[in-house]
Amino acid sequence: MNERIAYATLVGLVAYAAVATDLYLPALPAIVHEFNVSEAQGQLTLSLFMLGMAFGQLLFGPFSDYYGRLPVATAGTLFFIATSIACAAATSMEFMWIARFVQGLAASSGPVIARAIVSDRYRGNRAAQVMSMLGAAMAVVPLIAPTLGSWVLVLFDWRATYLALAIFAIAVLAGLRQFEESAPSIGQGTIGIGRVLALFSQCLTNSRFVGYQICGTATYAAILAYLSTVAFFMRDVFDLPTEYFGYAFALSVAGFMVGALLCSRLVMRLGTDNTLTVGVIVSLLASAMQWWAAPAGADNVIILVASSFSVFFGIGLTSANAAMGAVSLFPHTAGAASAVFGFVHATIAAATGFIAGRFYDGTLVPTATIMLMCAFVGLLGIPLARGILQRTDSD
Repeated sequence: MNERIAYATLVGLVAYAAVATDLYLPALPAIVHEFNVSEAQGQLTLSLFMLGMAFGQLLFGPFSDYYGRLPVATAGTLFFIATSIACAAATSMEFMWIARFVQGLAASSGPVIARAIVSDRYRGNRAAQVMSMLGAAMAVVPLIAPTLGSWVLVLFDWRATYLALAIFAIAVLAGLRQFEESAPSIGQGTIGIGRVLALFSQCLTNSRFVGYQICGTATYAAILAYLSTVAFFMRDVFDLPTEYFGYAFALSVAGFMVGALLCSRLVMRLGTDNTLTVGVIVSLLASAMQWWAAPAGADNVIILVASSFSVFFGIGLTSANAAMGAVSLFPHTAGAASAVFGFVHATIAAATGFIAGRFYDGTLVPTATIMLMCAFVGLLGIPLARGILQRTDSD
């Protein structure tokens, strides 16, 4: 197997959610305008996508345990290509809502199987390190996708952004041909959603899994609050032209890439739990600074950029450690455990994004407030993740 192609393909799988959200963000106001709907209704295209991501993982996770990672990832990628084309062909906002939900179902195959593959091949801090490296490479997507999306919108129209998603998935499909199967127990046990539902009770009564879940989900929910409103507050608060949206957005999300790159080094020295703790605390402090600066809007632009960068930096330290810490607790059912983690992760994030869209008022205050609340909730998961508040350690 060509390791470079395999690594790039894993990055592509992990990036399905990011590329399917970040590439189209600059086009969101244009979609709202074309279909003559409110900003909150436009934001639903993001929340429904995330809801599809949540439910899709309940299928793709256990399917990959039973049938193998490779055939299920291939099927999911073909599904993602088809749904991307369907989004490009949307004739109404109602059609777009349905298409985005189904696209989320398809996109869920990428991250849930990628997490399982990493868990198959690596253990402990090394698994978190590899996932951090994937996260750092994947962070290139939110760095360049909004800029690319902005220029696609300027040169063509918003429908072309969805065709670009299909092209991205075709490249991933080609990379999957280089993979070797890694699932440890193909064809064994039972198949279907029942296996995941049974594992829910095991996962959610394991105190450490719950702690990792809280940390990872809360910080990701903060990202969704930001993503759900960024296209609007860049325009309303900072009066930013469409073609410059991607550059401004990149200033914030560059923090995630820096955090993920640093995480891949720190986790081998400090360990998963210590690195996770640092990330959550950084996100909380930065969110507090962002919340303080938000009422002044553009007058505090330097503070807002610095705090946004720092929030994403903290999330870069947090996300891989939370995911791999949780999934590694169930090594024999990594796909199903990844599905449980991903379902809760995406469902709460979708709800948070919806709330951010509903409360958006043309200022940064609602978004900053929600992000601060998410960061505080993330802090509550640390004692559980570290095993300080033990309940049940059954696997």
